[in-house]
Amino acid sequence: MDKKTILITGSTRGIGFALAAEFLKMNRQVIINGRTEDSVNKALAQLKNISDKVIGVSGNVTEKETFEKLINAGVEAFGAIDIWINNAGVPQNHELFWKIHENNIENVVNVNILGVLLGVKAAVNFFEQQGYGSIFNMEGFGSNGRTMNKLALYGTSKRAVNYLTKALAKELTNPEIKIGSLSPGMVRTDFLNVSMQNATDDEKVRYQKVYRYLAEDADVVAKYLVRRILISHKNGDHIKFLSGIKLIFKIFKLMTT
Repeated sequence: MDKKTILITGSTRGIGFALAAEFLKMNRQVIINGRTEDSVNKALAQLKNISDKVIGVSGNVTEKETFEKLINAGVEAFGAIDIWINNAGVPQNHELFWKIHENNIENVVNVNILGVLLGVKAAVNFFEQQGYGSIFNMEGFGSNGRTMNKLALYGTSKRAVNYLTKALAKELTNPEIKIGSLSPGMVRTDFLNVSMQNATDDEKVRYQKVYRYLAEDADVVAKYLVRRILISHKNGDHIKFLSGIKLIFKIFKLMTT
């Protein structure tokens, strides 16, 4: 529990913002990130109601300069970075893969895959100089290989993150530098609602039922994940919010309603 400073990409809203807020409640120092200066400033204004131990850096995770800015700002403000969370991600349009516009394909691949690759690369290089550090990559639907209609693009991107994390857990030989993954399950955020904008009426009805019983509030998920992150010491650690028992209970409620 002695880890002090946490960097979180894509943390101006959703689960990233909830993680930042929870770390601050635990008296930690936090570096947040969002694409625009406006989104970062709005998030900072809310987070500073919890603690002033937070700074923000705007920038797109598809550009390596963003990570250079994050590292420099974090070290200048807090002296070190102990935990690095690659959380930034975007949903796909809820459509069959071959009907998705090329711009959406490019955006999902760039943010969800390239952004994580660049983030991990920057984190490992920085931690090698610093001498220690922990990296966590955010998983999502598809990370475990499960498939679902109209989620092929997003699921592919998250499966790639899963492979990357497992591969690097073997490649990292310095015992003071660790990498792991976070599995939040279905979280009630704008992220899910945006992905369903192009769904049919029947799909939206089914989605709302699943959403009601399987999804969880972001602050509840963040509270669990943060406590596990702070005590994590195993390379390749996989921190899951939905345990087998929790999932069975939620599915039972869904099937009996």
